[in-house]
Amino acid sequence: MSSIKIITFTFFFCLFQFGYGQAQLDFVSNIDYQELHDAELNDVWGYVDEVGNEYAVIGTTKGTSIVDVTDPVNPQEIFWLDGAQSIWRDPKVFGDYAYVTTEEEVGMTIIDLSPLPASASLSSTVFMGEGSITWESAHNCFIDESGFLYVFGANYGEGGAIIYDVNTTPMMPEEVGIFDTWYVHDGYARNDTLYLAHVNDGFLSIVDVSDKSNPILLGTQITSNSFTHNIWPSDDGQVVYTTDELPNSFVTSYDITDPTNIVELDRVQSSPGADVIPHNTFVVNDYLVTSYYVDGITIHDATYPYNLIEVAAYDTYPGQTPTYDGCWGVYPYLPSGNILGADMTEGFFVLSPNYEKAAYLEGVVTDFSNASSLNNVSIEIVSSDQYENTNTIGFYASGMAVAGTYDVKYSKVGYFPQTVSVSLVQGIVTTQDIQLVPIEQFNVTINVMDGGGNPITDAQISLNHPLISYNGITNGIGEENFSLFYQESYELIVGKWGYYTECINPVINISTGVINITLINGYYDDFSFDFGWTVTGNAETGEWERGIPNPTTNTVMGSDVFGDCGSMAYVTGNKINVDPDYDDVDNGITILTSPQMDLTQYANPAFRFSYAFFCNHGPELIDDTLSFMIGNGSEFEIFHQVLPPQGDPMVFEDYFLIIPQQTSIAITNSMTLKVFISDLEPHVNITEAAFDFFRVEDAWGIEEPNSNTFTIFPNPTTESAVIKGASLGSRYKIVSPNGILLKSGIIYSDSHTIELKNMSSGFYFVLIDGVQKKIIKQ
Repeated sequence: MSSIKIITFTFFFCLFQFGYGQAQLDFVSNIDYQELHDAELNDVWGYVDEVGNEYAVIGTTKGTSIVDVTDPVNPQEIFWLDGAQSIWRDPKVFGDYAYVTTEEEVGMTIIDLSPLPASASLSSTVFMGEGSITWESAHNCFIDESGFLYVFGANYGEGGAIIYDVNTTPMMPEEVGIFDTWYVHDGYARNDTLYLAHVNDGFLSIVDVSDKSNPILLGTQITSNSFTHNIWPSDDGQVVYTTDELPNSFVTSYDITDPTNIVELDRVQSSPGADVIPHNTFVVNDYLVTSYYVDGITIHDATYPYNLIEVAAYDTYPGQTPTYDGCWGVYPYLPSGNILGADMTEGFFVLSPNYEKAAYLEGVVTDFSNASSLNNVSIEIVSSDQYENTNTIGFYASGMAVAGTYDVKYSKVGYFPQTVSVSLVQGIVTTQDIQLVPIEQFNVTINVMDGGGNPITDAQISLNHPLISYNGITNGIGEENFSLFYQESYELIVGKWGYYTECINPVINISTGVINITLINGYYDDFSFDFGWTVTGNAETGEWERGIPNPTTNTVMGSDVFGDCGSMAYVTGNKINVDPDYDDVDNGITILTSPQMDLTQYANPAFRFSYAFFCNHGPELIDDTLSFMIGNGSEFEIFHQVLPPQGDPMVFEDYFLIIPQQTSIAITNSMTLKVFISDLEPHVNITEAAFDFFRVEDAWGIEEPNSNTFTIFPNPTTESAVIKGASLGSRYKIVSPNGILLKSGIIYSDSHTIELKNMSSGFYFVLIDGVQKKIIKQ
């Protein structure tokens, strides 16, 4: 028997009041596997011998461990089997045999558990398929109640579900069928029905396996975050529950009574807004028990599958970051009711649950003026993290783990919010219907003109309030009308290709009427709007895309350039995933190309833009390059290349190109800019790039960017001030002492005048390209 470091309840409570535990799910014991085997944990399953002793079968990074948990306060490892180093080792048990998969190419390990409890000398064998279907690695497996083993994600074919009979020869499975249409990450089988999670394809599927040699697809459904990691059906087979293994994803319920028309019922998060990742969920009667990276183990009341409510939680992991750390696996099916948990770094846990019903809240929200149902009304139980929304018929369902009286806030864009006090009772559905009163709208006109006062047609407009955004395009006289609800501050962005984009933050009310915006001629793009840049190439992942950068890892750009309008930029691959090798540029090239520009009217045309580049990691050479090319309609020339390695966290760098002086290309009316990035075989690296804040300037008298020192005079001032010495094309911002943006614009001349007469007396800050100066308004 191994020497084990065990933390019992008494010791743990004294050390941590500290514990991460919460009501209804109590700590019993813990084994530190880093001390025991210098290993981290993967998944866990359970086994019960013929006399009722309970065991945990634990997959670790270095082998398989079996722990006697009959005395849950004093668990003892009774068996250890060395295995190839792997971060994936998933056990399942059927009868007296454990089936353990790994993604190392060493096959499936099958362990004979029948000698227990008399002997812990357990025999094992390795299985790699048979006949024409052989494989060396697999991600996971499941065995149904009839003794059919389903191997998922093997390195055979598409990596689907290979079906084996383990009733007769459990140490030598007999292949009886295969469902290999898509890669399968995980699954469950019962009553000749197979429920599958296709993580890479982002959907679940349901398959009839009555004839194991001829599986028949019944239906599919894309899951809530399109990264379907695991799936488990309700006891009655009417509902399935899934997890999507991405930050800020959900445990989601689906009505599968008609597999050809699967309908989402509800979705829930353990820590909304914290980018926490759910891993595996399991059904226990009317409850879900779920393992979460970072958040540990949760219990949700699923009595009403359309209203999932967290009623208990225990956090096995002390950190709180959007990473793949924390609790990998959970097993809630021991006869004792104890829950087994496998935390990757914190070790093996035994927990004691107390399953309790939630206090439920339901109702319908309608319009006070006409009694029509209101969709997408936000329902917030105040001072909690519980948020729900009404569906298309105005129905909502929510609740709390603990009974009591709660303030519930109902809000929807275009209506006055309403807060009511509601008493919730454990195990009881409380009905609260609400009528919301609509807000009367008012109109505002945005008038867009050029520097000569001429109307600009087809200018794009983005008008943003914290609760609602409006988009429009100017008509033939340069106007666009908006009907608004809120007499408050807005972000207004206006732009068109061939002009400098303008952004301001006006307070708009019923007396505003018209807002006049002047756009200055010139080429500029901060990607607040789609001005027609094109993306080409053959990269399998990580193509250029316009969006708000997702700050998932330090290998990607986490924001756009400070100082331009809006929050958009072009980045390579913008999907949410904390794996740096996910959605980066792979196996090809991706090219970003600007619309054409007529630069013949410029005396000395220059490009200015910001870029960021990451290229690092990989088994061999780090050899990818970010390249910039200028074209004139008939020829192209590379003018700048960023060479690897580039391993520091991504930050934007400014680049300035005076075209006639720094290239040999002729200036025409068909100029373009291309941005190339690739990651090609055989040397695959983590490769990412970002591009933002592009503009064309006339470079006579302009030097390449430096610290952009500038002066402001007069200072103090009463009505206006002049900014002198700032780089042409730079954006200035005027902010209050508490950081509120009051005004912004583009520097168009060496002596640029800013109007301050409508601002209150006091001091403000002027920011240009990261340089900040104080100005006093008298």
